[in-house]
Amino acid sequence: MPMKMIHSLPLLALLALTGCSGEDTSMNDATATSTVTATASESATGSTTMTTAETSESTGESTDATSSETGTTTATTGMTTTTTGVSATDTTTDDTTTDMTTTGDTTTTTTGEPEGCTKVDFLFVIDNSVSMKDQQAALKAAFPDFIATIKETLPTDDYHIMIADSDAEGRCAPGVCSHATCQPANKYACKDIFTECDTVRGAGVNHPAGEAASNMLCEFDGGNRYMLSSDPNLEANFSCAASVGLAGHPQERPMDGIVEAISAPLNGPGGCNEGFLRDDAILVVTFLSDDPNVEDQNSALDTYEALVAAKNGDDDRIVMLGLIPQPDDNCGKGGAHWSEMIGYFGPRGIEGPVCAQDYNPFFQDAVSTILDTCVINPG
Repeated sequence: MPMKMIHSLPLLALLALTGCSGEDTSMNDATATSTVTATASESATGSTTMTTAETSESTGESTDATSSETGTTTATTGMTTTTTGVSATDTTTDDTTTDMTTTGDTTTTTTGEPEGCTKVDFLFVIDNSVSMKDQQAALKAAFPDFIATIKETLPTDDYHIMIADSDAEGRCAPGVCSHATCQPANKYACKDIFTECDTVRGAGVNHPAGEAASNMLCEFDGGNRYMLSSDPNLEANFSCAASVGLAGHPQERPMDGIVEAISAPLNGPGGCNEGFLRDDAILVVTFLSDDPNVEDQNSALDTYEALVAAKNGDDDRIVMLGLIPQPDDNCGKGGAHWSEMIGYFGPRGIEGPVCAQDYNPFFQDAVSTILDTCVINPG
């Protein structure tokens, strides 16, 4: 959330402001009377102020001050401070802090609202093999709180959100419909109703089919294969697309899915993901898989270099989040190649256990890293 900066107005500035308002607030006791008269004359350019103060007192105390300013002049008896040419006023609102500084005839206004990125592209690559039902459910359950925290924390609300899966063609197609994962919803996954992009690895998923899938077209606002932050049905559409199901190919290749999702052919004119990846946005990649084997054709280094190239060499514009096997925590086997890839991103690479029942802590912890990445990449 934007941090509010509240400045204390110095005592002398308060006295100066009181003098400018023409108010005379004096307190006299029974035995003391104090009068201060200040007259100011201004030169033709308005840059010089002269003040004459006459003071009469009976006990040596004076609490009266009247001043007139073009710069700022404050006079008190017993102590006189004169400042010429600079007057500062701090104004604080509920959302931002505004500092106004006047020097001569010039006023400069700055705001205390934090600066940072103006756009964020979120890519989720989800293993759609037969063992991923619980993990897909955990991701869908965590998304509403995650995106709400993102909206409250980041200084931008311009997001692209895309989901891809870990294979090109699954087990189901017209004429190839014998596998058990193809049978639900009256063999919906085998119907001749899908487009070419539905069989391209890395293409945004908007029509998941098969066992535990949505078995329907997810109607994203804007008509793309990715969601916009302005989508009035964002959470429902994320749940629809993230239900990629269990009818995917048994060889899970999430790193290949990442590389292809951000590739120039898919993001260029006419590509399946046209317009998703933006040069001036930070990129947040999340992938999850429980595969104990090494199926990806791209190595850890290949994947890292492809992502950096897609961001024009700016590796500090990328956050990599991986929910993967964690053998040391009794959370599956394998995953070392994915851990290596995540490690290339240094403090912007975060891994967690794919077998966790609740993904909320993982995503909430990641928000601070996303914010840091946003702050160092102002739009």
